[in-house]
Amino acid sequence: MGLGGMVYVRVRGIYSTAVSKILHDEGFKLVEASEKIRERLGIEFDTSPCDVTVKDTENPDELLIVGFPREAKSVVDSIISKLVYVYKWEAKPELHSVYLGVVVEKRGDQCIVDIGEAKGVLIPCRESEGSRVIVGVKHPVLKPGENLVLTKNFRIVGKRLALIHGESKVSFSEHIREPEVKARLSAIAASKLMGCGVGVHFRSSSRYAGVEEITREINSLIEEYKSILSRVEGFREPLKIRDGEFLGIIGLTSLAKLKLDEIRRGVSFTIDYHHSLKSMGYSDLVDFAEDVLTPVLNGRGENTGLGVLNYIYKSIRNTERVDIYHIKPTGEVLKLQPGRVLKAEFNSSELLIILERYMRTPGVYDGLGVEKKAGDVDYMVVKTGSPYVVHNYYRGGNWLGTYININTPPEISSTIVKYHDLLIDIAITPPNEVKIIDVEELESLYQRGAITRELYEYAVKAVREVVANPLDYVYNPARNQLKKDAGVPEPGQRGRVEDPVA
Repeated sequence: MGLGGMVYVRVRGIYSTAVSKILHDEGFKLVEASEKIRERLGIEFDTSPCDVTVKDTENPDELLIVGFPREAKSVVDSIISKLVYVYKWEAKPELHSVYLGVVVEKRGDQCIVDIGEAKGVLIPCRESEGSRVIVGVKHPVLKPGENLVLTKNFRIVGKRLALIHGESKVSFSEHIREPEVKARLSAIAASKLMGCGVGVHFRSSSRYAGVEEITREINSLIEEYKSILSRVEGFREPLKIRDGEFLGIIGLTSLAKLKLDEIRRGVSFTIDYHHSLKSMGYSDLVDFAEDVLTPVLNGRGENTGLGVLNYIYKSIRNTERVDIYHIKPTGEVLKLQPGRVLKAEFNSSELLIILERYMRTPGVYDGLGVEKKAGDVDYMVVKTGSPYVVHNYYRGGNWLGTYININTPPEISSTIVKYHDLLIDIAITPPNEVKIIDVEELESLYQRGAITRELYEYAVKAVREVVANPLDYVYNPARNQLKKDAGVPEPGQRGRVEDPVA
């Protein structure tokens, strides 16, 4: 943490203006901010080493937060409090945390090591079962299904650099590109670490530091490194020796991106759906539109949504193929079979499209329990602003069933549909049997803290709305329309549908 308890944060990526505005307003100190961010927020350039970094991941719908644990958690809490409708994952154990572990199983050149709070894989491993070993967390468990990976080349992480046990090399952050800076830092490292069997990794903030600052931090970390080696002598059981770095991800739904649009609009002209379009690869188009409209329109870009949706409507009508991305609560992105635009409608508040998808392989329709055959057709109904995507399955004109996927409002561009799944769904099968599916999965998601209370309540409300009149959501291709007057058989005595959170 910086002077006076100030937390120093570096922000990067397509969400940087809005996230920087959130953190600046919350009292965090922004460092290494871009010229545009400094101009928009009215701040000076600060080269202090950061406590926390916020940036994009390879998935454009996520924010990655990494830094010292207490400071990083405060940053995460501040962002979530403003964006509300988000997913959250937190790595356990902490990245680069250091443990005294015990080898409990040997499998060739790899070992299973017990570190007390978890068991991880150590590769390569020459130790025998029962041996003690000091390890660092190389890859923590961040999302379901991931494995804990340990390393004997543990790190002692500081603000500007990290010492690496067992590696006698010097490495640099990708942001340090200047040859003269690398030469200067390498010279300092060589003078302090020569022959001690410890390597060093220089973090991006080290390029702004002087010789004395770098030397002081190396000396401090060397003393801590020696202390770690001596501390473990008297212990036989697994033990945490040193904290690492917090590593977390915030999943940004369409609802959270609308919040980001509002926040960004406080400091810069921002069209509606700015962040959704950027996350779908339309950065150049968004920048062009905002540059053109800024001197023309009064205000900061409010009420531009109809124009944006109208543009997408005109573009998607002529699209041969629409890619569909189903984002699961684990962060896994499922690319569904693409669809052809059968119908598109646009009114004063929403865009609706019907995608025609032909099934290629046999199987069973999940949730419906109905056989799937090659050649079946899914008429997929997607509507902006609605908490569902509806799959209507037909074979030779016969209705097989309808599956209503509860999710955050779909994001639509001229070639892409994507949405964040909320797990709970509704299935309708002939003769109009209605089932609510995966209630427990939604509950578990909420109890684990993977979604916010607001997102949980959003899902429950959506389910209640659908089950009140489920046939209103069925699509009949024969009449090219929704609702039960579209020719779908009238319901019989379908019984009471249980409340999802009774």
